[in-house]
Amino acid sequence: MTFIQKYGFILLIVFLCTAFTIVGVLKEAKAASNSYIEVTIEEGDTLWGLAQDYSTKDHPTKWITKVMKLNDLHSTTIITGETLKLPKVDSVVSDSMITELAGEQ
Repeated sequence: MTFIQKYGFILLIVFLCTAFTIVGVLKEAKAASNSYIEVTIEEGDTLWGLAQDYSTKDHPTKWITKVMKLNDLHSTTIITGETLKLPKVDSVVSDSMITELAGEQ
């Protein structure tokens, strides 16, 4: 009896699980790369200041590079009244959970 005949069902299950995992990861990565928020630039705004306000896990320089790619900018100069797309940051813990953990009610 060959290996495939003996363990064919198990191999099929492993293959299907792997395929569904890959499809799910690719779908999630695509959704994450397309998620952004739009912000209207006000007087005095800079990309560095926006990075400090909106970037949580990325270094500001890396975040600014992402914003420049997302908006097809060729320099770091931004104009008052312009609308910029900023990478959306999903919080892992909800705001109410943070409040509860901090002890405030």
